[in-house]
Amino acid sequence: MTTRNTGKEEKRKTQIVQAAFDVISSTGYNYFTIEDIANRAGLSKGGVLHYFKSKEDILIHLLELIYRQIEETIVRRSQRYRTAEKKLKAIIIAFIITAKRHPAVYTVMVDFWAQVPTNERVRNINGKIYGIICDEVRKIIDLGIDSGEFIRVDSPNVARLVVSMVMNTAIQWTFDNRAYNIDHVTRACLSMVTAYLKKRRELKAEP
Repeated sequence: MTTRNTGKEEKRKTQIVQAAFDVISSTGYNYFTIEDIANRAGLSKGGVLHYFKSKEDILIHLLELIYRQIEETIVRRSQRYRTAEKKLKAIIIAFIITAKRHPAVYTVMVDFWAQVPTNERVRNINGKIYGIICDEVRKIIDLGIDSGEFIRVDSPNVARLVVSMVMNTAIQWTFDNRAYNIDHVTRACLSMVTAYLKKRRELKAEP
C-alpha cells in the first residue's frame, strides 16, 4: 500500500471515529447505529464497514483514542517542568482542563464504562489504557521519591488514588457544572495530594 493510500485510509478512519464520538456524545452508547455514524461522517454504511468490521470495532478504536489523547496531554504538560511536584500538579490540572475544554470526552467515557460489566473487549481495553495513565502518574511520584521531594509511599496505589480522585472531580463537574467551583476543588485536590506526599503523619498505635 502506498504512503498516499495509507494517509487517505487514516484520514477516513479519523473521520469515522470523530463521527462516532459526535453521535455517542449526543445520543449515548446504546442508541445509535452504523447508519447514524455513516450519515454523520457523510459516507455510506458500506463505506464505514470498509474501514471497520463492526460498530464495536469503531467504539473500541474510539475508546483507545480518547485515552491516548488524555495520556498525551498529561505527558506533554508534565514535561514542561523539572520538579516532581510541579509535574504532578500539571498532570492533575490537565484532567480538569479536559473537562473545561472538551466536556464530551468524559461524557463518552462514562458511556463506555457502563459497558465494562458486559463487554469483555471494552473491559480489557479500559483496564489496559487506564493502567497506562496511572503509570504515568506513578513515574512522577517515583521521581519525587528518588529526588527527595516526596516521602516513600506505595507509588502504584497512590497513583491510582490520584487519578481516580481527579478524574471523578472532572466527571462530576461535567455532569453538573453548578455543583461546585471546579477551580476551588482542584486547588483542594492539589493541596491534599502534595501534603500527603511531602509529609507523612505517623499514627500512634492504640495502647
